[in-house]
Amino acid sequence: NKFVSDISLADAHDLFQQLSQKGISLGHQKIIKAVILRIYEFAIKTRLISPLIQSPLNGFKFPKQEDKLPEILNLTQIRLLMSEAKKFNHEWYPVWATALLTGMRNGELHALLWEDVNFEDKLIHVTKSYDTRTKKTSSTKARYWRYVTLSVELETLFLELRKADPTRQFVLPRLKRWDQGEQARKLREFCVGIGLPSVRFHTLRACFATQLMKQGVPPI
Repeated sequence: NKFVSDISLADAHDLFQQLSQKGISLGHQKIIKAVILRIYEFAIKTRLISPLIQSPLNGFKFPKQEDKLPEILNLTQIRLLMSEAKKFNHEWYPVWATALLTGMRNGELHALLWEDVNFEDKLIHVTKSYDTRTKKTSSTKARYWRYVTLSVELETLFLELRKADPTRQFVLPRLKRWDQGEQARKLREFCVGIGLPSVRFHTLRACFATQLMKQGVPPI
């Protein structure tokens, strides 16, 4: 309940201190900061407030946090994840296996079509990505297409998937929780259930890259 001209940097510090005390994550707090900045920009552009008034968040910075060790699974843990998921015939098994064997992002996996898979040349053409927030498919995150090698293990899995459902347009099964963007939660739940570290879905991409480098593949 203040005039916009009376809102200060101190108010910004008070706001984010309260959010921290409530357990709001740093990532969520950064989103709130961005929204407030956009509100001020909108108000100035539409002449609701004077252009002489600046957002109190212009000089606000979040305190630096100590770097955390990155989430990663070693080769033994990767094999345990895959063997247990396959043993229980887990509906997410094909998704996790493809992520680990290609390093593809979540949205790229979701948007993968059979027409993108070249069995003859053993290649996967990655050209698009699904956005769980907008529910739309567009170009990849990096805005360019690329090829990914189709390994023997992955080719076997893909042939099994196509045989099980030859009419499906997409390579991987359509999962309700996946459409809703809960891929990280499902993976964490399963990892904890079998005694593995709780990792997010994007960790599977990091596992793929890490294993390649351990095999001597150049980072480029």
